[in-house]
Amino acid sequence: MTRRHYPPMMTFHSPECPALAGLLDQFESMPVDRAREKYPNHHFDLCAAVDITPYVAVELAVPEHLYDPSGTRPDDAVRSLCRKCFGTHGEDEGREVINVRPQQEPPSGLVIPGA
Repeated sequence: MTRRHYPPMMTFHSPECPALAGLLDQFESMPVDRAREKYPNHHFDLCAAVDITPYVAVELAVPEHLYDPSGTRPDDAVRSLCRKCFGTHGEDEGREVINVRPQQEPPSGLVIPGA
């Protein structure tokens, strides 16, 4: 299993969002499916939740802050998610990964020593 860092929570906006009027070029824009894969911790702004949109503009959902571990760690995360942004405060995607040995499942049924 490869462990990875999680990006911080993002807000997905419709490209026609009134809040982004004149500012759209300052935000990353991508297809919804790709955005969901790249930013697993996300939520939709009302503008994107009302209409079906194939593309979204991606905005950081929380201001800068210090890492505050939550104790919740997905199986593939390097460490616990932050309480504030649900990210791991690590390197950007793909730059830092840690390979770990998969945990073996305990055997089912009766185990006879020496058999």
